[in-house]
Amino acid sequence: MRRGCLALVLLAVAPVSRGEAADPPGDSCPSHLFVLGRSKNANIVVYDANRNAAGDLAGSDPVVAYWLLNGESGAREELNLVERQHAYGIDVVPGKTPGTFEMAFKAGRDRRLVVRMLNGCPAVTGAIGGHDGVLRKLFVQSKEGGSLPKVEYVEFFGEDLATGEPLYERFVPGKQPK
Repeated sequence: MRRGCLALVLLAVAPVSRGEAADPPGDSCPSHLFVLGRSKNANIVVYDANRNAAGDLAGSDPVVAYWLLNGESGAREELNLVERQHAYGIDVVPGKTPGTFEMAFKAGRDRRLVVRMLNGCPAVTGAIGGHDGVLRKLFVQSKEGGSLPKVEYVEFFGEDLATGEPLYERFVPGKQPK
């Protein structure tokens, strides 16, 4: 449990490194699978689908993560080694169904998500607030102090797969869900 909390703490403090941005031209799908915002500043971590020439999820690396500095209007920078391996990194492996992938955050490996095509667009799906949903955004609220900030909670935002209604869940590290 301590290791998971430390990894969530890293979500709130990790520094940034360099890179570039590019969106596929003429794509009607959302520009990002989902984004991760933080209370610390306006920089966000973006998770995008990596698609092959046919538009399918790329089997070798179906999800890429990077920083957008100052939110959507900022410059793109790649995650550094510590961020990829601990704080914002993800593990992605082939899923049980062809064309799908199982994904988990390195900072919270217990929550399993599925990367797949949904209505012709790449999407990340999983449980949000007890419902099957499409993940759109995460938000990490942290409190500064000491050598590392403390993660107070993580919010999950998405849409219900069946109804399209908004979904929300607040996860508090160290607290068991009710």
